[in-house]
Amino acid sequence: MSNDNKGPQGHGGGHNDDITLEVATPNGVFRGTFDKNTKIEDVIKTVVADRKLSVGDTFELFSGETQLTPVQRPLVSFGFSGTVKLTLVAAGSGV
Repeated sequence: MSNDNKGPQGHGGGHNDDITLEVATPNGVFRGTFDKNTKIEDVIKTVVADRKLSVGDTFELFSGETQLTPVQRPLVSFGFSGTVKLTLVAAGSGV
C-alpha cells in the first residue's frame, strides 16, 4: 500500500525545494513530499493524521538514532535533500 501524499507545495516534479520522506510508523510507512522549509512539527502532524495514530499522544521524529529537535526547525536545516528515511516514535517508547 503506497501513500503518495503531497506536502504544502503539492507535486514537486523534482524541484530542489522538495524533500521526499519515507517515515516508518507503528501503523506502516508514510511516504510524502514536503517543501524543504516545512517544520518538523508540521511533518509529525501530517504523518500522525495520515497513519491514523492517536492525536493525543506525543510523537518524536528520528533520523537513525538522532532525534530531530527542536521541532520548529525546517527539514533543510538538518541537511536533508532528495529522499530521506525517518522513524516516528511515541515519546517515551524509545527507538
